Amino acid sequence: MAKHLIDSDLYIDLIQSRAALPIVRELYESAAPGIYFSSIVIQELLAGARGPGARSQVETLYRPFERAGRIVTPTHSHWKATGDMLAKALTLRPDLRNKLPSLVNDCLLALSARSIGATLYTRNRDDFMLLKRLRSFDLVVIG
Repeated sequence: MAKHLIDSDLYIDLIQSRAALPIVRELYESAAPGIYFSSIVIQELLAGARGPGARSQVETLYRPFERAGRIVTPTHSHWKATGDMLAKALTLRPDLRNKLPSLVNDCLLALSARSIGATLYTRNRDDFMLLKRLRSFDLVVIG
C-alpha cells in the first residue's frame, strides 16, 4: 500500500481558505489507510492555532492518526542527517541562513517521509526541491 505524508502548508490552506481541499479530499478518499501524519506538522499547526477554536480544528485533523498509530516522528538519525543536509544546503545557498528554522522542519519532514517510504505532498517547491538534491525522497509539489 502506498504511503502519503502531507506538509503543514496544505493543512493550513485547508483550515484558512479551503484552497487545498480538492487535493486533500482526493488523497483522503483514495488513499486514507496510507496517509500518515507527522509530529512536525502537528507542532507547526498547533503553533499557529490562536485560540480554542483554532486548536480544536487542528486536533480534529491529527487525532484520528494518533488513535490509528499513524504518527511519524523524527528519530535521532533523522536529526543527525538533518544537520548534514543543512550544512550542505547552506553551502549551496548561503542566502537561506535566515530560513534555517523552517528548513530544519522541512528536512526532518522529508527524512521522515523517506524512512517510511511515503510520498510527501507540499506547496513549498523551492525548499523541498533543494532538499531533494541532497537526499532522495518521493515528492509531489502542488500548484
